Amino acid sequence: MNQNLRTHVLKKGCLLCLFFCLWAGGVLLAQNTSISLRVKDKPLKEVLKQIETDEGYIFLYKDKTMDLERKISLDVRNASLETILRRILDEKTEFGISERQVVLYTRKETAKTPPADTPSRKVTVRGTVRDAGGNVLIGVSVVEKGTTNGTATDANGLYTIDVKSVEAILIFSYLGYKTVESSVSTRTQLNVTLEEDAARLDDVVIIGYGTQTKASITGALATVDTEELIKAPVASITNVLAGSVPGVATVQTSGQPGNDAATIYIRGVGSLNSNYAAPLVLVDGVEREFSQIDPNEIENFSILKDAASTAVFGVRGANGVILITTKRGQEGRPSISVSSITGVQQPLSYVQQTGSYEYARFWNIKQQNDGVTDKTQYFSREAIEAYRTGSDPIMYPNVRWKDKMFNSVFLQTKNNINISGGGQNVRYFVSLGYLYQNGVLKQTKYLDYDNNYSYNRYNYRANVDFDLTRTTALKIGIGGNVGKSQNPLTVADGNEWVYATIWAVPMSSPGFVNGKRTLIPAGFIPSTIELRDGYSTFFGYGYEQIYRTTLNCDAEIIQNFDFLTKGLSVSIKGAYDNRFNLTKSRTANGWRQEYQRAYYKSYLEDKTKPQTDPDYDKTIVYIPASEAAPDYSKDQPLNYSENDYGRDRNWYIEAKINYSRSFGASGDHKVSAMFLYNQSRDYYPAVNGRTLDYQYIPRSYVGYVGRVTYGYRNKYLVDVNIGYNGSENFAPGKTRYGAFPSASVGWVLSEEGFMRHQNAISYLKFRASWGRVGNDLSGARFMYMPSVWSQNGSYSFGINNPNSSEAYGEGTLGNTDVTWETADKQNYGLDVNFFSDRLSLNFDYFFEHRTGILLSPNSTPGIIAAGLPALNIGEVDNHGYEIALGWKETTRRGFNYYVNANVSFARNKILYMDEVKSEFAYQHQTGGPTGRYTGLYKFERLYQYSDFTVDSKGNMVLDSSLPQPYVAVAPGDAMYADLNGDGIVDSDDTMVTGYSTRPEYVFGLNAGFNWKGLNFSMQWTGATHVNKMMEIEYRIPYTNAGGRGLLQYFYDDCWTPEHQTGTLPRAAEKSEVWNSSASTLWLRNARYLRLKTLSVGYTFANSKRLASVGIKKLGISLTGYNLLTFTPLDFIDPESLTNNNGAYPLVKVYSVGLNVTF
Repeated sequence: MNQNLRTHVLKKGCLLCLFFCLWAGGVLLAQNTSISLRVKDKPLKEVLKQIETDEGYIFLYKDKTMDLERKISLDVRNASLETILRRILDEKTEFGISERQVVLYTRKETAKTPPADTPSRKVTVRGTVRDAGGNVLIGVSVVEKGTTNGTATDANGLYTIDVKSVEAILIFSYLGYKTVESSVSTRTQLNVTLEEDAARLDDVVIIGYGTQTKASITGALATVDTEELIKAPVASITNVLAGSVPGVATVQTSGQPGNDAATIYIRGVGSLNSNYAAPLVLVDGVEREFSQIDPNEIENFSILKDAASTAVFGVRGANGVILITTKRGQEGRPSISVSSITGVQQPLSYVQQTGSYEYARFWNIKQQNDGVTDKTQYFSREAIEAYRTGSDPIMYPNVRWKDKMFNSVFLQTKNNINISGGGQNVRYFVSLGYLYQNGVLKQTKYLDYDNNYSYNRYNYRANVDFDLTRTTALKIGIGGNVGKSQNPLTVADGNEWVYATIWAVPMSSPGFVNGKRTLIPAGFIPSTIELRDGYSTFFGYGYEQIYRTTLNCDAEIIQNFDFLTKGLSVSIKGAYDNRFNLTKSRTANGWRQEYQRAYYKSYLEDKTKPQTDPDYDKTIVYIPASEAAPDYSKDQPLNYSENDYGRDRNWYIEAKINYSRSFGASGDHKVSAMFLYNQSRDYYPAVNGRTLDYQYIPRSYVGYVGRVTYGYRNKYLVDVNIGYNGSENFAPGKTRYGAFPSASVGWVLSEEGFMRHQNAISYLKFRASWGRVGNDLSGARFMYMPSVWSQNGSYSFGINNPNSSEAYGEGTLGNTDVTWETADKQNYGLDVNFFSDRLSLNFDYFFEHRTGILLSPNSTPGIIAAGLPALNIGEVDNHGYEIALGWKETTRRGFNYYVNANVSFARNKILYMDEVKSEFAYQHQTGGPTGRYTGLYKFERLYQYSDFTVDSKGNMVLDSSLPQPYVAVAPGDAMYADLNGDGIVDSDDTMVTGYSTRPEYVFGLNAGFNWKGLNFSMQWTGATHVNKMMEIEYRIPYTNAGGRGLLQYFYDDCWTPEHQTGTLPRAAEKSEVWNSSASTLWLRNARYLRLKTLSVGYTFANSKRLASVGIKKLGISLTGYNLLTFTPLDFIDPESLTNNNGAYPLVKVYSVGLNVTF
């Protein structure tokens, strides 16, 4: 008990000392600030204003309690503010100094509290100001709203102030804390609690190769709330970035465990090829993959968007930069945090297939449309009735393969434990994380191995900081992850989801009967229909396990040279990364598992005997398939193999000189400079997971970086950067190196004197930047080198000459003049806070002109017998804007809430792409955005009977007044526009149109509140100006093979003689090619609004019961992910793939979270 008491007293004493030091710091600032003042017979009021104007201080005082007209004469040089105030103020006036705020008040002021019914009389209000932990705050500014009447809290956190009436409102403000307004009403004792402001302007944000405060930022960057990343129940943090900050768009196409990361775009795409539009990602200053990092390890997450922020990265900064720094230890007692988020996943959506009854009815309609006369190619009435009633589920099954094969819910859990702390010379942060995701497939008991998808990931990190001497520091970091993905092997290679969700036929199989996979005989359905059940995709082929191991190591030593010149430091950093992939496969020879076919007994005896025969025996007989193919179908052991030894090994070094110092009597002039040299080497280079040419030749980068910044009183800001980089892709001594400069300026108007006497705008800054950044990625390496000749076939002279010689062909030609793709970027921004920082507005407009884009020429003749080199001929403009609007407030009852909304827009325009010009302008890509769809007909409507006449032979003839398609059409077929007006609809009438698969507009809404331990947060994300093209598998009933699965929307919406209001073309193989041609009919609007995350929780803190077992804080939460989606794309999720491969479905997650801090 005595030990606990001593510890408690020691903690309180340290806190008191800390806050006293902070308070005393303001006084010391005033003492260390040298002021020269020369006045003669000037009123005190004017003297104070002169000090405000010349030195940047703000005086708060009550006019009626001070003699402001008293004449002052003074001539001092290099004196402190405290000295000057003691000489110009009378004996009754005291003062308090906090940063640049000076409160003047009369000693021993007294006043009587007026009665409640006389609001015009003065009221004396007293109270204490504390932080959220109950600690008193010293030097808090307390001002009566709308006046200059104010005071400050003393060393005990106490204040006393006279206000005009009980209707007055007091404003409590303190640097680093959220401003609070509280009405006086009838209270004479008003105690206030201030909360820390996570968005305060002195917060340090991560920029390229350094840090700056928010107040000094002149470029366009955004920071992501890392606490929200931790709460999100997702495996990859890439999936919650869109909408969280402006300027970022993401597209997630798969929810597969271990392979569900989203594609990220920063300010759209500025080049011709979106495959090379990915931003540069640096983790702890080194280029690294980040989608599998544990968010519990992340300290800062910055997104750099304009050239002023990214020019220092030169060669790789054209597409924006993501900077992540991991957590490091802080001096203090060890703090242990344990967290777990466990829940269930649920598929968002699948394409819906029909049942057997609808399938059979629609099949007969299709056959009639095609004029089929063979009755065996129709479903009989008896069969259709059996499908409808389910009277014989074995021989006439009606299987919804989605329900049969896929789980409706499946497990996910994410866990972490970390510990941080340290002493004066050594500090540490250690983290261990574990993630598990189960998959969507149901595990059948008839397989002796796990046939499902799953993912296990172990994250680890240890960051240790050493103060070797007073001026020398060493930082060491080790981190990485070990992942194991398990995937079922399938009959398909890459398009298994189309096989399973589109191709499967509902009446092909009843599933498992008596422990055996069972199929019906071919003669029970029309012969042109494939007997393809859902299990034919995933069942019995074996599985693969993919092991991915990543190791990242960092070491940095920092030497402070303050003893040479103040603010100078030098650092050297090195990093080594290693990645290794291994795939272990256990495969089967054909069908590993035994399966069987079901037959009616009479069918085996006589296939032609009709089932309507009274003597027809419907006893079901099961015959194992191994009787017909014993080597193919019988149970066999799985084979084992190892392959795909993917590897990567990188190292990185940098040497940096930093200088940062303030000059002037008050430190008004802040100057910083940085010079850096870096070099990296990638031993097995790849881009977007694709191996590059000459993989076993390491890829290297070399660069020099320089930065100079200047700030005057945090009011006028200038930032100049330059990156000088070299790339292996360009010729040495010619174009290998490129310089990438940038400059930005900022003007903080709210620091001007004329802005200080208004209450509406509390912060206002204008920003402007220009810069040039570069890109060297085009999918090829060493583009300047001459072409390589390689053996390619053989040749011989003469006729029928049996003797031949090896032939050689020339590869891609070299281009000694190839150089950097460069982007000139401009950004204009505005940051403004209103009403004591409660309302914030951020606006950015950007423009980018990219030239020298690397592409292979398109307008050259096709007879050139060599690959053409990449030329710097492409040209694209990109522009857009970003708006972020936020409101945050803490009420007098401690209810803290916030609402933040943002919208981003980015659109590019192709200026030149060496396009072969068409006769028709509507077929040109040049002049429009990239990513649009080419070769599309413009769908008008479906032909109706009224569009046709009947000729003398009884044939239907299209009305001659309508444009004539180049193929024969019938009622129910698609009508396309005749764009060139020649009266014929053919390929000359196809056009370029639509939006790309990445949205032009992205919206975000983030809101939440905290109150007495209860917390709530939600994130909405929306996107528009985005399209999905339904590829061929989604355009044709029964697919282009003519006898596979039928999607429900065909049954519901196709035109038939009985349903002539249908919106989709009729089902008919005769006009299948015409109706399924790429057109605007199949180009769908994929806009959406999604409730991305929602979390409700409660945190128990300062509990004696918890403290008795060593727990500082305990939090519980309920969290959901992808809970609601609103979209006009009703047959599939708007982010899912609609190509001929398909993809694992996206998921929603319901989870329960627990967080304990010791």
